[in-house]
Amino acid sequence: MRSTMFRISTQDQAGPVGMFGDGLAHFHAVSRSLATHWYHVNVKHRLEDRFVASEGMINDEARLVELLVSQDESLVVQEVQAVTPCWMNKDDSWKMEKLTSLSMGFDRAGVPVCVLEVESGAVYLDTHEPDLTVGSLIGVKELYRRRATKSSAGTEHRSAHA
Repeated sequence: MRSTMFRISTQDQAGPVGMFGDGLAHFHAVSRSLATHWYHVNVKHRLEDRFVASEGMINDEARLVELLVSQDESLVVQEVQAVTPCWMNKDDSWKMEKLTSLSMGFDRAGVPVCVLEVESGAVYLDTHEPDLTVGSLIGVKELYRRRATKSSAGTEHRSAHA
């Protein structure tokens, strides 16, 4: 698993901690020190008698799976998008695309490698090894797959495999 996280500067903090909810702090900006992929999620959570939408920025696969398995009648993940750097998506800029599936396997040296499939059908590996392919990975396990079945909250069901 990757250890790169989002960074914040206290100069960018908007108001004191707790101003926007118990234990919450808001910031005007975040940054990252390494060009690695991350996930943008749209979530609906129940607040009394209605659902409230919010967005989240998730650093890694462990936290994404944790969120997906925590879904219940009061928390629904509506959409997951992968945000990939140009070295990973083989383009000239970062991309944010709907995630279709997420798997993890290991290269010949036992290093974990993430496999991201996006809505366009493109498949991205989070490795700089040029000859590595999905077929050469060992012990590939699917962590997430998007399903198009609608739920009662008007959102798509998501599956996570822990």
